[in-house]
Amino acid sequence: MGAVGWHAAHMGDNGMDAAAKQRVVEALRAQERADLAGLDDAVGAEHAAAEVSQEDSFQEDDLSQADAAGDLAGLYEEVAARQESAVAHVEALDVGPKYVVEPGAVVAFGGERYVVGVVADSFDVDGVAYEGISADSPLYAAIAGLRLGDTFTWRNETLTIDLLA
Repeated sequence: MGAVGWHAAHMGDNGMDAAAKQRVVEALRAQERADLAGLDDAVGAEHAAAEVSQEDSFQEDDLSQADAAGDLAGLYEEVAARQESAVAHVEALDVGPKYVVEPGAVVAFGGERYVVGVVADSFDVDGVAYEGISADSPLYAAIAGLRLGDTFTWRNETLTIDLLA
């Protein structure tokens, strides 16, 4: 049986069909966009706090607080720029069917589920928690190229790829 036929025959065994995978990807994208929106709000708030009206009377402490807010706005802008990059990366991720562990795959092992190729905090879909695995991480190096049912060793524990979509 070819790779596609083998994978299709096992899709029911691993509990993830294309629609379920799409829900996971959409939840990840929504989380990344929400994180960016929160950062954009923080940047706006810090810029507003950095404004000192020249028409109003102000004290030395007002200028100090405005300077601090301006510094924070700059830091938030840097974080927001990194988050914009993360959003673009998630949006561009090829999440089509996967037959080996590679970026865009959803995998499970050790009772946990992951989206491969992204850095992401935990998020829930259909009552199941998922996290991201960066393509630069040592964990990804340990699982890259594995297939459903393959085993690997991580932190002195032998684990099996229980889901691959």
